[in-house]
Amino acid sequence: MPAITDVNDLQAMENDLAGSYWLANDINAAITSTWNGGAGFIPIGRGAPYFTGTFDGKGYTISDLFINRPATDYVGLFGIIYEGAVITDVTLADVDITGDDCVGGLVGYIWGNAAITITDIIVSGDLNGNRDVGGLIGEDYTISGLTISGCQTSGTVTSLNDYVGGLIGATYFSTISRCSSSATVVGAGWWAGGLIGHFWGTGTLAESYASGNVSNPLGDYVGGLIGRASEVGNITDCYARGAVTGDDSVGGFIGELAAGSINDSYSTGLVTGNTNVGGFCGLNSDTITNCFWDTATSGTAVSDGGTGKTTSQMQRKSTFTDAGWDFIIIWAINGITNAGYPFFWTMPPEPPPDAPRRTVAVQDKITLESIRNVEMAAGGRFYINEEGKAVYKSRYARNL
Repeated sequence: MPAITDVNDLQAMENDLAGSYWLANDINAAITSTWNGGAGFIPIGRGAPYFTGTFDGKGYTISDLFINRPATDYVGLFGIIYEGAVITDVTLADVDITGDDCVGGLVGYIWGNAAITITDIIVSGDLNGNRDVGGLIGEDYTISGLTISGCQTSGTVTSLNDYVGGLIGATYFSTISRCSSSATVVGAGWWAGGLIGHFWGTGTLAESYASGNVSNPLGDYVGGLIGRASEVGNITDCYARGAVTGDDSVGGFIGELAAGSINDSYSTGLVTGNTNVGGFCGLNSDTITNCFWDTATSGTAVSDGGTGKTTSQMQRKSTFTDAGWDFIIIWAINGITNAGYPFFWTMPPEPPPDAPRRTVAVQDKITLESIRNVEMAAGGRFYINEEGKAVYKSRYARNL
């Protein structure tokens, strides 16, 4: 497995697109702003046979990657990845990437019929393109086998046309879990979402959220999490917290649910639009179950699906447990984190820099008696709650 130690090694991956690579250290890629007459880094695998290899970042960071190719399609660190590719465990910090169609921080375009895996990727910076633009992936069209998990994006994602999302511009048939985006999403066409612009096919999305604002004032199908979903298998345990602006089919969580189901999810952002505007969903043609939106912060008591609640109700655990939400393994709420709204045990959101911090009073002494009847099991969580009590939660065990 070739080790990648500098930006020249990174670019040289183009010479063997089926190879296995790993980062040996952090890489500062700022020099790429001077490469190729100012066009910057050349995306890896833009032409056949594409990238089918393995790239393991080992937890290291590639910073200041620069690409300025506004007339070029398939732009990102990787241009196109294909069947069998595995990319994992790397941070792309402060990227500055511009392309035409299919632009992503990690990869511009993904396709194929065999398994492709993308896990534990963090991207921050500015992404710009014409259409199919995402903080992580511009577009994927895998018929089966694409798995995306543990990925995060931040910064600004801008499209001059259709399909833009904080994480993915457009995705088909993929399985996505434990992903988030705080990116500001700016669009000028159809299909814009805080996480995904257009989600199509029999894919699934779970335990993911978007907190960035979505601005697409002249466009249709605009949502805090997803612009439009059609024929998806299931969207479950997700939330959106950003403000949303669009024209037609605009929702705090989703602009339009054309086909598929949404369960156990919520939204809180201010929603602004002209036609088919909803606090949770703008236009719904299928199934929305046990979902909620904040009628105060969204600015509307109307939605085509979901149940409107006051802010105090949205910050009350019983609102969600009464609807059957899982507050043992998936969800948590404590009155402080995430502005008091529910969040995920495994991925609590970062507070804004100026957020007030409240000190939790913990008992000075925790005796063995307080935890003596705790059954320990793999996958559990041990913590001190707001009352200073020791608590253990897992799928299989609880405090007795």
